Amino acid sequence: MSGVGQGRPGSGGGGAASGGAAATATRGMQPSELDELEGFDDITLLLEAEQRQQQRSWWGRMRGRLPAWLRPGGQQEAYRFHRLTAEEGAHHEAGPSDEAEGDSAGVARDGATAALRPPGRWCPEETAGFLSRLSFNYVGGLIQLGYRKTLQPEDLWDVAASDGAAAVADTFQFNLSSAQAVIWRAMWRTHGRAFIYAGVVKLLHDCVMFLGPFILELLLKHLQTDGSAWVGLGLASALAAFSVVETLTVNVYFHRLFRICLHLKVALVDALYRKSLRISAAARAEHGAGKIVNLQSNDAAKLWSIPQYLHIIWSGPFQILVVMGLLVRVIHLLPALAGLGATLALIPLSAVVGKLMASVRREMVGHTDARVKLATEVITGIKAIKLYAWEQPYVDRITQLREKELRQIRKATLLGCVNNLVWGGGPIIISLAALLTYSAMGYPLTASVAFPALSLFNLLRFPVIMFPQQIMNLINGKVALDRIQKFIEAEEMAARPVLPPAAPGQAAVEVINGSFAWARGADPLLRGVSVAVPRGSLVIVVGSVGCGKSSLLSAMLGEMVALQGSANLRGSTAYTQQDPWIQNATLKDNILMGAPLEEGRYQDVLEACALRPDLELLPAGDDTEIGEKGVNLSGGQRHRVALARACYAYADVYLLDDPLSAVDAHVGRHLFDRCLCGLLGKATRVLVTHQLQYLPAADRILVLREGTLAESGTYHELVARGVDFHQFAVSAPSSAASEAGDEEAAAGGTCLGGTAAGQDDSAGEAEGQRRGGGSELAALSAAQRGVLLSDSAIELQTRGKGSAAAAATAADGAAADAAAAAAVASSGICVAAQTGGAVTVFTDVPLHDGAAGGAGQSSSMGAELKFTPKPAPVMSPTRANLLAPLAAPAGGAAGVGPGGDGKLTKAEERAVGQVDKAVYLTYFSSWSPAFIIPLVVLTLSMVERGLQAGQNWWLSVWSEATAAAEADADPAGLHSRTYMLLYFGLGLSSLVFQIVKAVMLVFGSVNAARVLQERLLACVVRLPMSFFDSQPTGRLLNRFTKDTESVDMELQSSVSSFLNCAVSVVWSLVVVVAVSPGILAAILPLSVSYYFIQTRYIRSSREIKRLDSLALSPIFGHFGETLQGLVTVRAFRQQAAFEQRNSLLLDGSNRAWWPAQCINRWLSMRLELLGISVVFGTAVLVGVAAPRSAGLAGLALTSALNLTGLMNWMVRQTTELEVNMNSVERMVEYTSYEPEAPSVIEGRRPLPGWPHAGGIEVERLVVRYRPELDPVLKGISFSVRGREKVGVAGRTGCGKSTLFLALYRIIEPSQGRIVIDGLDITTIGLYDLRSRLALVPQDPVVFSGTVRSNLDPFGDAGSDDRIWGALTQAGLADHVRSLQGGLDGQIAEGGGNLSTGQRQLLCMARALLRAARILILDEATSNVDTASDALIQRTIAAAFADCTVLTIAHRLHTIMDSDRILVLDAGSVREYDTPAALLAQPGSAFRGMVEETARHAEHTSSGAIERTPSAKALVAAVQGKLGAGLPG
Repeated sequence: MSGVGQGRPGSGGGGAASGGAAATATRGMQPSELDELEGFDDITLLLEAEQRQQQRSWWGRMRGRLPAWLRPGGQQEAYRFHRLTAEEGAHHEAGPSDEAEGDSAGVARDGATAALRPPGRWCPEETAGFLSRLSFNYVGGLIQLGYRKTLQPEDLWDVAASDGAAAVADTFQFNLSSAQAVIWRAMWRTHGRAFIYAGVVKLLHDCVMFLGPFILELLLKHLQTDGSAWVGLGLASALAAFSVVETLTVNVYFHRLFRICLHLKVALVDALYRKSLRISAAARAEHGAGKIVNLQSNDAAKLWSIPQYLHIIWSGPFQILVVMGLLVRVIHLLPALAGLGATLALIPLSAVVGKLMASVRREMVGHTDARVKLATEVITGIKAIKLYAWEQPYVDRITQLREKELRQIRKATLLGCVNNLVWGGGPIIISLAALLTYSAMGYPLTASVAFPALSLFNLLRFPVIMFPQQIMNLINGKVALDRIQKFIEAEEMAARPVLPPAAPGQAAVEVINGSFAWARGADPLLRGVSVAVPRGSLVIVVGSVGCGKSSLLSAMLGEMVALQGSANLRGSTAYTQQDPWIQNATLKDNILMGAPLEEGRYQDVLEACALRPDLELLPAGDDTEIGEKGVNLSGGQRHRVALARACYAYADVYLLDDPLSAVDAHVGRHLFDRCLCGLLGKATRVLVTHQLQYLPAADRILVLREGTLAESGTYHELVARGVDFHQFAVSAPSSAASEAGDEEAAAGGTCLGGTAAGQDDSAGEAEGQRRGGGSELAALSAAQRGVLLSDSAIELQTRGKGSAAAAATAADGAAADAAAAAAVASSGICVAAQTGGAVTVFTDVPLHDGAAGGAGQSSSMGAELKFTPKPAPVMSPTRANLLAPLAAPAGGAAGVGPGGDGKLTKAEERAVGQVDKAVYLTYFSSWSPAFIIPLVVLTLSMVERGLQAGQNWWLSVWSEATAAAEADADPAGLHSRTYMLLYFGLGLSSLVFQIVKAVMLVFGSVNAARVLQERLLACVVRLPMSFFDSQPTGRLLNRFTKDTESVDMELQSSVSSFLNCAVSVVWSLVVVVAVSPGILAAILPLSVSYYFIQTRYIRSSREIKRLDSLALSPIFGHFGETLQGLVTVRAFRQQAAFEQRNSLLLDGSNRAWWPAQCINRWLSMRLELLGISVVFGTAVLVGVAAPRSAGLAGLALTSALNLTGLMNWMVRQTTELEVNMNSVERMVEYTSYEPEAPSVIEGRRPLPGWPHAGGIEVERLVVRYRPELDPVLKGISFSVRGREKVGVAGRTGCGKSTLFLALYRIIEPSQGRIVIDGLDITTIGLYDLRSRLALVPQDPVVFSGTVRSNLDPFGDAGSDDRIWGALTQAGLADHVRSLQGGLDGQIAEGGGNLSTGQRQLLCMARALLRAARILILDEATSNVDTASDALIQRTIAAAFADCTVLTIAHRLHTIMDSDRILVLDAGSVREYDTPAALLAQPGSAFRGMVEETARHAEHTSSGAIERTPSAKALVAAVQGKLGAGLPG
């Protein structure tokens, strides 16, 4: 409703006029006339009419006569409803259906009368008067708003000026610097005075609180002596008056303390955030990102919540001593000491229980961490788990960890029951000890003794429990304080001096004899490096893996410690990380990074970074959200977004860490030409890269070797010195691992957009990012071979109408080479390096598209040659459609399609209104069958509280008998022993029932926690992949972390507290009414008031607490995100902007947190006043209007006094129970989603040896990602004979990966079928299908555990020899033997202790071990070196000789030995024949792809041009098939 709070520009006069017209139209209307207004277009009439109707009510007239400082809402000015804009009107018209609540309150939900937030700034506390602040009347506006509608974040108050995060944080930072960075001193300097003030109020409250039992004693003595009614009325009034003062002071006290907590929250979170922006790399590595975030989320929370009850440290002992002093006065010294002894005995018991609970919780947290870690791996690797059919073993592993965790939870909750017994049973034990001692000593137990003593015992309950709890909180707080202090004192990065931009001819980047390490005292990683980068030059840094290239950039940025020498940057800096940092924001926001939008500059950046084609495919263009860590982008897209951010920064110096590594050759060339040499051509650039084809364009090349600068010079100088650049080439990721694999990634739900330029996945090889000019297979001329083809994302293409496909393909290279040669003359941006007469051209691609002219045109082609973007691949659905889930689950999010709002995933829905009753039934039915345990617990609770009420009633009988015996002067007639034993027996029985109830509740709640988590886990692993495509990992993990913890720990406590409160309220009312039936006349209207207050509180508080929970997540997310991109933030010098963002997020969180505290005070004030009314009414009835015996009067008054706190607590527990039940609601939410097909279909299970031959028949197969989308596979049919080796080729988007997803039934066919060895795969269960197929995926997925558990989680291998055999065949046996434990050696989370290539080999070993008849290879060797590639190819040929092998081809030479090649095009079968037959066809699409790939070339160390290794391998493979080159 942000629009409601803003005035419309330019609406002043018109708004006033129309407002006046509306006022005239509605003047004199009767209430009944409101119904006739429904046809009006202007909703203002309705709102103003309603306002007038309210003003005509008696309450409106009375409120209007009150002075401003007495009105509800304080001095806030009355506001009129403003006319809604069209946008706002549409929003409000949609409101009722979106915001309808399930509770029955009889409130009109008419969209026309929906409540509106006051326009403009709304912070009523700032303008509230004294009485309004004292009584919290100013909260009434928000309460009423929350009652009439579901609160949204924009409905909440604005943060008060004194509570603004920026101002509070700055004050704390000033005090922190004054206190020499000692946290506790800064806290005291900032909040000490306010804390002392709250302590004074607390002291006043405690003194007033002790007057209650004293006045009660006077009233009961007055009743015993039959005193004057006026005296009784005065005492009753005094009792009520002091209770009112007590209520006012305690609420003012807590309000002050919660404001201190609010400020501490802001100060600590901000201090940790600011420190994290300054921390050194070594300190960050020492603490770890997870620990630093934990400091903010947990340790800081422990510290800022301490002040709430910190005054108990002195107030607790003070209250205990005063109560004991009053008890000495009432029941004499020894009985009071007996009570004190019982109290002192309870304190260490509570402390011991607290220590045991801490120990148990530590162990429990370890099991919880292990379970969450494994659940995280399962969710992030769910696609691999489904493909391997490993759901069950991982469910079993998580369940085993869960059982260990639940054992500790059971211990912790049982120990918590002991604490609750001390809380609930403490006063019973203390009163038993004191009163029995009093009676045993022969003192007469009269009402004026028993009930004041009982009231004093009840006062002991709070300090007895809270004092040891605060001791524990202080201990925990001290631990948290020490951890935070250690972080605050951690080493900071040396401040990088701000130097002016370099002058012409001056070095913009300068390293002078620098030796750098990541930590002081560590061995230097860079030694004796001296570099001077002149302004405007391009310097390329090369070297082998691990030689220190990235470290050199870090040293230039000041991230490393200079052990010797120095490093300086002149001017502003932009930087891209090797692993690009992407924020969870829109694509545009990632590029702008907080800078203002300049459209022309922005469009230039998009063009230079090849992002325009991506924007056309995104549902909302550059306003599309790209997900946390850019998870929804391909690797190449992430690099290009990061590069675009750097370009838009318009910096003086650009430090670029391998931005070209993850992009295809087409895109890489475009980025180099148009971005690095075009848009950034005049800036200073330092580029780290492995793409050696760009070296001739560099002004200077730096060669690093083992941390030293081995060589430095121009390309020609280094070649002349004999530097062999090929020693630095690594097995770069293939296009399958980067842009060309986008289709596969998108089908798996991990890719946001398509390939930026429609690159060819069959031509984009690992080494193919260095592309050559001239196809030697086509026998091009020597002149053409001398030209290195410019292969940008905006590529030279010829579009000849009517020409055959073969002619177009054959001419492609010639025309492109000719155009490249023609560009030599005009090359002006990048260097044109000439080597021995042959010219290597790096084309100067203009920043704006234009036609290539003249010499660049091939007249024989008969086609216009110009710069045009490649068209998007023909594919249905497009990449934009693939953003949506494959099949929208029942009740689930439908995802995003074209034309959507650009949100990848729906914002997490929060429940609104009451939690559905079915959720309560689901939870309590999980306790035990047939609700046995819940019913037993309810019965025990009723009996237990009934026994306590009976004990108090018996005490009144005892005191009456004592008074009667004293009046008759017959002490012998009083059987004190009988009274004593029964009193003791009732109290003891109550404790026994309380213990049994607590134990039953624990076992029931723990069983429910087990059942709910098992259901959630079983449900999640059975959901289709489409579900995971539309859900962020964090949202799913939230169910397994926060929601599960809430059900484990908090919900059981909430149920227990609510039940105790509710039953206690019932019994207290029963006692009060039984003693004084006349009180019913007061209780009935009070009950209406209670219901009125309760419903308004619960509705508002429930939603505000939900909003508070939602508002915390962005703070932690922003913190974690900043830590991940810390180097980038500091390189761009954006610390201040990110601090400001953090402050805004804190303000957003406080907008929900602070009203929640104020609403609690509002509730406390009103409920306690209602309780005081009950106490006053009871006192007047039993003492004045209808005097009763002192015993019964004491019983009624004691129950009424207890009722005050119980009613207050019950309402809060009702809200708390609802909030925690929301976790149950979220855990059972997914059970309503449609799961994938059954794992096993009994009666249709295949025979044990299936598939026996491996024959595959695909018949008229049609596959759609969603029913409403066009098909991706369009009725394809083909067959694969058993043991046949088939390669599948085709350009991006042709449907290769979709075919394999259909084979695994990740996507179900819409029409047609797939038959394997005569069995239709849709007729059997998913486990029976997937477990019989072997797979080596493109992206290897490895799970934490052991080598054995990763290869054979079911234990099906039979023996270790088979496992070792598979590892030997995969070439990984030596590495596994080197691990401690061998096959039982540990593998880190995500395979962190294995290289990417080793993870790929481990996946190969899995496939070998499975020994399936059908093997699917998805670019199995994309991440391994040449030697490992050769080994794997030999292994595949030997180990799978008797298997059917289907290979997705990204590097064509890997499928040249296949028996047949299947070429797909736009979802149809284009060609299917042997490689030789396809190569022999001049018009073959497969031949065209081979020719294109065979043209890839690179420079040698001598400057000559020759084919890339993969091009050579392909030529050799073709020659092997044909015996010679391609025919004509």
